[in-house]
Amino acid sequence: MDNTGVGDWGAYGGAYPLGAKTPNVDRFASEALVLQSYSPEAQCTPTRSALMTGRHPIRTGCITAIGQAGLVTWEVTIADKLKELGYSNACLGKWHCGETAGRLPTDNGFDYWYGPPQSWDYAQWPDDKWFKDEGLEPGYIIESKAKGDLRNIKVLDLDVRRDIDLELMDKACHWMEDAKQKDQPFFIYFNHSNIHFPVLPRAEYKGKSKGGPVADCIQMIDDDFQVLLDKIDALGQRDNTIVIFAGDNGRDDSMHAPGNRGSSGPWRGGYFSTYEGNNHTAGIVRWPGKIKPGKSDEMMHVTDWFPTLLTLIGHPEKVPTDRVIDGIDQAAFVTGQQEKSNRIKFPMYFDKLHVGWRYKNFKILSHKVESGAAPIQQLAVPHLINLTVNPDEDLPMRYEEAHSWLLYKIFPALNAEFYASLKKDSVPFMAPLDFNPYET
Repeated sequence: MDNTGVGDWGAYGGAYPLGAKTPNVDRFASEALVLQSYSPEAQCTPTRSALMTGRHPIRTGCITAIGQAGLVTWEVTIADKLKELGYSNACLGKWHCGETAGRLPTDNGFDYWYGPPQSWDYAQWPDDKWFKDEGLEPGYIIESKAKGDLRNIKVLDLDVRRDIDLELMDKACHWMEDAKQKDQPFFIYFNHSNIHFPVLPRAEYKGKSKGGPVADCIQMIDDDFQVLLDKIDALGQRDNTIVIFAGDNGRDDSMHAPGNRGSSGPWRGGYFSTYEGNNHTAGIVRWPGKIKPGKSDEMMHVTDWFPTLLTLIGHPEKVPTDRVIDGIDQAAFVTGQQEKSNRIKFPMYFDKLHVGWRYKNFKILSHKVESGAAPIQQLAVPHLINLTVNPDEDLPMRYEEAHSWLLYKIFPALNAEFYASLKKDSVPFMAPLDFNPYET
């Protein structure tokens, strides 16, 4: 999902206070592992590149949702590895990991792609009179069936934006049917368009909730998700399919859509901020008979899916060893073989700026971003937040329990280790397509 907080879903104690009902996601969550401390990156492109590569965006150069960030040929995606194993791979919806030839889904392990290369706000351009005066090319919905096969299907305007998920669901269902007929395993990377602005519920959902357009769209996602689950069941693949329901970052609570307050649940802030309302989102995974249903507050990061999924399907040897993979294999944790996560930390970045660390239940921030419309503030003294006792993040030092040992014992060591790992293994922002960090 695109821009959603934990407060949007009943399974996390949300949705209903916002005037939305999410019975389908809630039912799915009751059959699945609900990750209460699931962390993406701060923006769309960084999260999506991290999911695809298992690497932090500062390594891949995919550091920002705005600009010419994109994967280079040298990077390896989860789709590349699954394709080697005979999987039939489809990317449906927004890609946002590069918009030029060589950087698109069908260049990175996918057999099929249908969607926009960049963001959904492109849909607003055709009706913008100032955009029209510039004579610029609009955004398009693109279809690709192979490397180099790119076709502009239609202009991405508000009408297309409103109804696009119907097309994506139809294509996903047909992709599963085809894979079943061929007795071929499949990987579908389904990128629902909501709740990204412009927030436009389809006609049958407009006014259906009690919470305005945002709540309407939450209920729309809930029903759309059930369509995919029903198709998996109809094909007899329920017990043989890993399904992950997750967000790419927290929801906008400051700039665009009405009715946003409360989307972050118990956390503060929303997307493009350094607050946990952006860095905590929904993460729910189901595999009947293999993953025990329940809830966990153990830490898991979006990069972890890359090695975890390969281990879950019995191929840990497919995890690349010729580069740094930041993702940690969490297969034993998600299947309940161990109670604790294998992760205790991850670096926090905003574009190319290192802003801090999550370390266990603590956050260490050297810089702060209040919201998507706010400046980046460099802090004179790093903020130390104990998130379990201060989820509002309004006591940056908490002097009665200063935890200053983090500044002296933990922060420098984390920085030294991570910076050293970047020296030989990083792709710069806007690097050429053929860039290889090990050949420079």
